[in-house]
Amino acid sequence: MSVPARMGRSWAGRAGVLLAASLAVLPALAAALLPLDLSAMDLGRSWAGPSAAHPLGCDGLGRDVAARLIAGTGTSLAIAGTALALAVGLGALLGGAAGWIGGRVEAAVLRVADLLHGFPELSLAIVVSALLGPGTAAMVLTLAAAALPPQLRWCRALALSHRTAEHVAAVQALGAGPIHMLRHHLLPAFAAPVAARAALTAGPAIVTEATLSGLGLGVQEPDLSLGTLIRDGLADLHGGPHLIVSTTLAVAAVAVTLSLLADALRQALDPRTMAVKR
Repeated sequence: MSVPARMGRSWAGRAGVLLAASLAVLPALAAALLPLDLSAMDLGRSWAGPSAAHPLGCDGLGRDVAARLIAGTGTSLAIAGTALALAVGLGALLGGAAGWIGGRVEAAVLRVADLLHGFPELSLAIVVSALLGPGTAAMVLTLAAAALPPQLRWCRALALSHRTAEHVAAVQALGAGPIHMLRHHLLPAFAAPVAARAALTAGPAIVTEATLSGLGLGVQEPDLSLGTLIRDGLADLHGGPHLIVSTTLAVAAVAVTLSLLADALRQALDPRTMAVKR
């Protein structure tokens, strides 16, 4: 049975797919049925509430909130995905090397993990923003640095467990080289647990991006993200609460959807679950 099919057997997978389909279909219908323009300004409609022409209302410059929310969600997903891909790649490379080689390499990698883990995400974002300036690149590096320590430790533990496995010792005894071990034994064994572990951090990464960009430490105008929309909504929380409410609900919906899909993926890739369902 394929991984998507196994994901569909769990309630988390079915709920996640349903929410993901809703989040994809509703913006597509809105874009097809309404003349949404994320940059068109109409100061006469500043902080206007929801209407037939603007389902989620307008912001302080009269721009359509629905159009900006669709664009901002896409940016936040891209930032979180890029950061997680960077964290997973470095975690697999460095953590795998630490567990497989051991010695000073392992000690150095663990010190890096401890150092990064000791920084709260807000402090880390401030440091990265001070070095690079606030922006999309700083946000990606902050999220990647925050997600890296658990990935390093997880990949190190996987490498340690496989280094002492009987089948690995047998293959090495037959004369297999390090490249063969990496391609045919380590990477296939790493892929499923590392993917499941990374997927579980996708939802929290979206929330972190929205929080830090909302504080001005991440994405900056004219770029859009869920965090910048929250920051815009805080400008007139009482006069135009629809912006902050709709953006907050979008952040929650995206985070819950990703968490459900990640949990379903974890269950689908769990060897114990696979063995039972066979």
